[in-house]
Amino acid sequence: MDKQKAIRSFLEEQATGACIDLTELQRAAETFDCPLRDIEKVALRHSILPARYQRNGLSCSEQLKLIQARVAIIGCGGLGGRTAELLARLGIGTLLLTDPDTFSESNLNRQLFCTVKTLGDSKVEVLSRELQQINPALQTKEQVRLFNEQSIAGADIVIDCLDSTEARKELAGMCRSHAIPMIHGAVREWYGQVGIDWKANALINTLYPQTSGPPEAPKVMVTTVAFIAAIQAAEASKLLLGHDSPLTRGWLQCDLLHCEHEILPNNTT
Repeated sequence: MDKQKAIRSFLEEQATGACIDLTELQRAAETFDCPLRDIEKVALRHSILPARYQRNGLSCSEQLKLIQARVAIIGCGGLGGRTAELLARLGIGTLLLTDPDTFSESNLNRQLFCTVKTLGDSKVEVLSRELQQINPALQTKEQVRLFNEQSIAGADIVIDCLDSTEARKELAGMCRSHAIPMIHGAVREWYGQVGIDWKANALINTLYPQTSGPPEAPKVMVTTVAFIAAIQAAEASKLLLGHDSPLTRGWLQCDLLHCEHEILPNNTT
C-alpha cells in the first residue's frame, strides 16, 4: 500500500462520520511523518472534514481551496493582525506576513496580539507564533522588513493593511504587475473603507488621486478595525472560493457612529 492510500485508510478508520478530530489528524501526521497541513489535504480530498472547520459550513472541496491558498498580509498591526486571525480560523493554508515594526503601548487599544507582555516584540514574529496556536496546520512566511516583491511572491491574494498612501500605491502597482488582486482596507476613528484593487479597476488611484505627505498616526476605534478586518477576510474568502462581490466594482464606506454603510461604484471599471 502506498503512503497516500495508507494515510487515507488511517483517516477513514479514525473519522467519526464525515469528520475527524484534530488529535487524530496530529497522530496521523506523526505516524506518517507528514506535515499536518498535508494530512488535512488528504482528508479533504476524500470528503473527511477536520472537525474544527465543521462550523464554517463549507464543503470539503471549498475547505481544500482555502488550505491550498496563499494570502499575503502587508502590515501586521490592527487590520493585519485581525484579518490574519480570521483567515487562520477559516483554514487558509499559507499566510505571508510582512511588517518591520514592533508592538508599542499605543497599539494596545486595537491590535489583537499586542499585550503588555508583547510590547517591544516584532509584530510579525508574535503574529506567526500566535496563529500557529489557533491553527497548527497553518504555514506562515515571515518578513520583518518593509514589503518588497518577495512579500507577495506566489500569493493568490494580497491584503493591504498599510497606513501610508504612498506605500499603498506602490503595493497596488506591484500587485497589478503580477495580476494579483489586492484587498484594500483603511480605518480612522469610527470610519472605514474596503475595496478590491485589480488590473481592471485601479481602485487605489480612484481613492487616493493625490500622494499625501508622511503618514500621521490616526485615532482609531477598535470596533472600526474589527469591522473592516472582518470584511477584508470575507472578501479574501469569496475571491478564493469563486464568489462574486460588488467590491470588485466599487468600494464600501462605513460610518459606525451613525450605523451607515454604502457601496460606491468605481467608474473606472
